[in-house]
Amino acid sequence: MRRRILVSMVLVTAAAVAVFGVPLAIAAGRLYRGREVTRLQREATRAAGALPVTGLHGDDPVDLPPASRPVRLAVYDETGRRVAGDGPLTGGREVAAALADRATEVRDGAWLAVAVPMHDEEVVVGAARAALPWSVVAHETQESWLVMGLLGLVAVGLAAGLGWWLSTRLAAPVDGLSGLAVRLGDGDFSARLGPSGVPELDGAADALNRTAERLGHMVERERAFTADVSHQLNTPLTSLRLGLESALLDGGGDDPARRDALGDALGEVDRLQATVATLLAVARDAPLAGGASCDVAAVCAEVVDRCRGALASAGRPLRADVAAGMPRARCPADVLREVLAVLVDNAARHGAGAVTVSARPAGSGVVVEVSDEGPGMAGDPAAVFERRSPEAAGHGIGLALARSLVEAHEGRLELTRASPRPVFTVALPGAR
Repeated sequence: MRRRILVSMVLVTAAAVAVFGVPLAIAAGRLYRGREVTRLQREATRAAGALPVTGLHGDDPVDLPPASRPVRLAVYDETGRRVAGDGPLTGGREVAAALADRATEVRDGAWLAVAVPMHDEEVVVGAARAALPWSVVAHETQESWLVMGLLGLVAVGLAAGLGWWLSTRLAAPVDGLSGLAVRLGDGDFSARLGPSGVPELDGAADALNRTAERLGHMVERERAFTADVSHQLNTPLTSLRLGLESALLDGGGDDPARRDALGDALGEVDRLQATVATLLAVARDAPLAGGASCDVAAVCAEVVDRCRGALASAGRPLRADVAAGMPRARCPADVLREVLAVLVDNAARHGAGAVTVSARPAGSGVVVEVSDEGPGMAGDPAAVFERRSPEAAGHGIGLALARSLVEAHEGRLELTRASPRPVFTVALPGAR
């Protein structure tokens, strides 16, 4: 921005100097020529007054008055021949015009000449010519052009300095606004921007400061609510777990079917507690237990084993296609497990045919895909991740939560193919 303001100021000033300077330079050239022409007319008129009483062809010599330097004076008879003074032997166009009783100026090569008629009893008997080198006019014109050029350069330099000052004064507050917006986008709602002295920018900064304060309060309330809900959920889940463990210890061992059912129930309670812990950690921006990386192949196998029974009861197979030598992903196992569970559940509810969970390395990271054989969905693919969106048919919370979990760990969750045979793709960075 600073450079654009500076260049704009310089270009506008240079254009203004050119628009006004060129006509002024032309007018200055004409002014200096007109001034010298007037001077030559005056000298030629003085020379015409030196006509002898006996005329140009009489016995009295023509005594020309002294001319100012570097003017040269000459007198010509009615035939155009020089009879006195310093000039060409034969008069040119200016002399011919003067003999026709017209005073005129002519630039003849390197000379600027003016001739006036000489009268004797109302009869033109000759012409007086005054001339000076054209270099005199050119030198004066060039000097004026040089002065105007220097003034133009000074104006451009002043414009550049003013542009630099303005750009510095404006760019810093604008950069501050941009930085504040970026920090708000990154979740730093404590960021504030002080006054800059520019009323318009200060108004925008004040609006952003108020927005940051409101967003901070809103996010704090939501996080507090999430923490309270998670705490309230943990209490009954803990009680349920204790009850199931007591039932398993007291009488579950006598009946294998009952023991298996109680074990499955305990597994579901463990899963619910892990989900609550995951949501609570994400809400608090806190690291999850279990480390910063996970074994992608093991997580995929665990999710497939846990979800296979529900799909098999509906006559739909659940397959796993995991490449060998999978690198670890920079994501806690609980998070990836929850995301894949949401995607498999979405395929079970809204898809058809076999569901496939596949994983493969991608550069230094990993890619996990969940697909089914259903017709897919129409419309904007991104709309399925909107919370409670109409396109999600009332089931958009799970997908929105899964995307939030993935993005919180520097990954991406996209619907890479909407229809047919939809494919959800999870891309995660590799472990450091």
